[in-house]
Amino acid sequence: MSDPRTLSEQALTTGDIADLLRDGVPVHLQNCSFIGVDFAEADLAEWRFEKCDLRHANLDHCILEDVVFSGCRSVEASFRFARFSQVAFKDDDLSNTSFKHSQFADVAFEGCKMLGVDFTDTTTNELAFKKCNLGLSQMQKITLRDATLTAVNFDQADLTCGDFRNALFDECSLRESNVSEANFQGADLRNSDLGGLQMSDARRFKGAIISKRQAADLLGQLRLKVL
Repeated sequence: MSDPRTLSEQALTTGDIADLLRDGVPVHLQNCSFIGVDFAEADLAEWRFEKCDLRHANLDHCILEDVVFSGCRSVEASFRFARFSQVAFKDDDLSNTSFKHSQFADVAFEGCKMLGVDFTDTTTNELAFKKCNLGLSQMQKITLRDATLTAVNFDQADLTCGDFRNALFDECSLRESNVSEANFQGADLRNSDLGGLQMSDARRFKGAIISKRQAADLLGQLRLKVL
């Protein structure tokens, strides 16, 4: 593929994106604005977005392979039905963004604000989160089996029917999250905040590994002491 083209400090339109796609070369974008721009069905392989404004942008059905989003503002953007492969999101604001029905393979989110993000009906393979705020997110049926999740906030997230088997939750928070019918078999929750786990909640984490402190809290409700 040809050497990438670099653009910076520009406000681009849907027409501008169409022109760039016709050129057929990867584009590196720095401090550019794409507010409300329509990228739908575009092949964005090897594109780079650095400190760009993608608020309300439409990236539905896009092909995103070897793409980087760094320091971008993508509030309420739409990535529905997109295909992600070897993609990195770092220090981005993705609040209220929709990834519904998308496919993820080897994708990493690090240091991202993701309040209210929608991952409903996604297909995942090697999806990673580190130091992300996923509070109030929609993650029904998501698969994070064998994943390492570091410093991730899942407070009040909907994790219904999620697959978290053998996942490591390191310094995560699941306060008031909905984990109905989720599978935590073999998941390590010892170093995470479960929000004052109650006996009535314990069955939802069936098969998970918890700490002595967490176990003691549970048994304390039965007036039993762990020595």
